[in-house]
Amino acid sequence: MKKHLFLISLLVVSSTTFAQQFLWSTVLPDSGTAKKYVPLENVETEVLTFYDQYPYYFDLSGYNKQRFIKEITFGFDDWTWLNKIETLTVFAYKSNTGQGSVIMLLCVSKDNVNLLLFSNDIMAHKNPQSTSEYERGKFMKWFKTLLN
Repeated sequence: MKKHLFLISLLVVSSTTFAQQFLWSTVLPDSGTAKKYVPLENVETEVLTFYDQYPYYFDLSGYNKQRFIKEITFGFDDWTWLNKIETLTVFAYKSNTGQGSVIMLLCVSKDNVNLLLFSNDIMAHKNPQSTSEYERGKFMKWFKTLLN
């Protein structure tokens, strides 16, 4: 069931403007697919790679699933894949804003959705946060709360 959910969500999400390129997920892919799997315990390391690479991040965290579906629209109406996720699952996608690239990190748990964007485009969203080396530790403490 989990493998089918992953493939369905990948097809739905990647077929929209939400993401152009799948990077990785915490869901094990089928043996016939070449999708990158990242164990949940390695997500923090992967996220720090984005933090170090991009000058800004944008906090779109704190949604329950229903509110996320209402407020964050990416051009499709079928959110059944999102509602089927019962355990913490993290997806990473890369897209382009027209002014630069953006990494979209989607953390989905049984009830909640947290979206985090990393970008070199300060206009990618409202309220950009700097990925300062001096704030790295503070960022990671905050990010770990999204994985609970």
